[in-house]
Amino acid sequence: LPYRVRWQDLKDLFRKAGTVLRADVSLGPDNRSRGYGTVLLATAEEAGRAIDMFNGYSWQTRTLEVRPDRLPPDFETPTAGATRVDPLAAQSFISEELDYAATFGAQDTSSKNLFVGNLPFHCQWQDLKDLFRQAGTITRADVALGPDGRSRGFGTVVFATEVDADRAVKLFNG
Repeated sequence: LPYRVRWQDLKDLFRKAGTVLRADVSLGPDNRSRGYGTVLLATAEEAGRAIDMFNGYSWQTRTLEVRPDRLPPDFETPTAGATRVDPLAAQSFISEELDYAATFGAQDTSSKNLFVGNLPFHCQWQDLKDLFRQAGTITRADVALGPDGRSRGFGTVVFATEVDADRAVKLFNG
């Protein structure tokens, strides 16, 4: 991304492809752009359209590379999309270990990985794990943190089985 681009600019550009639920530009400790970001679109079709429209697109003298983002290496199914928990969120996975990552356009809706949006800002990973334990065995729970160490209001829960993840969606979606 051009270094002067902020999340609002990224969101405005990607609106041409569909409904943008979230746009982020990664910032370093000095609050300057790292030159990359993520965009979460409402549907897999819109995400595919965004990739088609903007991969190779010249924007403010920079050529964009747009692709589905990668999952962190510690997850065993690197191509699986997550089942959605947030009613507005497309199939996505977000992890603070890589600042954030979103996998758009996943065709498989069965997954052990859940995105959880609209969390209270005081919620920590232990709280998330304790709550979702009602649905089954949890492998991992994370709450995304900003550079200041405070919650960004979303997180992920990874279940041991897809059945447990499906049960969690039924229990907690909405």
